[in-house]
Amino acid sequence: MPDVRYDAAMAALTADLLRQGRGLDLLSLGLLLVSVGGLLGGIGDAPGVSLGASAAAGLVQRYLAFRCALDARVFARWGATWAQPGAAPGDDLAAFDAALAQLTGRAVAGSLRPVAQRAAGALRLLRHQLAALLVQLAGLIAAIVLRLLSTG
Repeated sequence: MPDVRYDAAMAALTADLLRQGRGLDLLSLGLLLVSVGGLLGGIGDAPGVSLGASAAAGLVQRYLAFRCALDARVFARWGATWAQPGAAPGDDLAAFDAALAQLTGRAVAGSLRPVAQRAAGALRLLRHQLAALLVQLAGLIAAIVLRLLSTG
């Protein structure tokens, strides 16, 4: 029999880690606004390409932030539910998978994935969110450098 306390702790910790994506999202939103402002201001060809790449990475980051926030709420709910006496994580996960399959039109997976595997997948999204933010920042820095080089 799986350890319900471990599953509850894993879910709660995953939710807490995923919530850190909110700060990344806010920073990215600011960078996205700067990039779009630069594009609308007609900054030039070379810097414009960098700003376009930065804006595209910002949009990817926004999607990943949405997914991380959704997963954070799901894992927080599981953590709170499974901390209660009589919790049955396996039943909850099976019901969740069935509901998700129905909503997305996908087939239900043949075997039930453990909480640790789900947590690893959710945290991978958070790492991808950070990577998108770093690409976004690099594009913005490149645009600034190219702009300075073209005027100096």
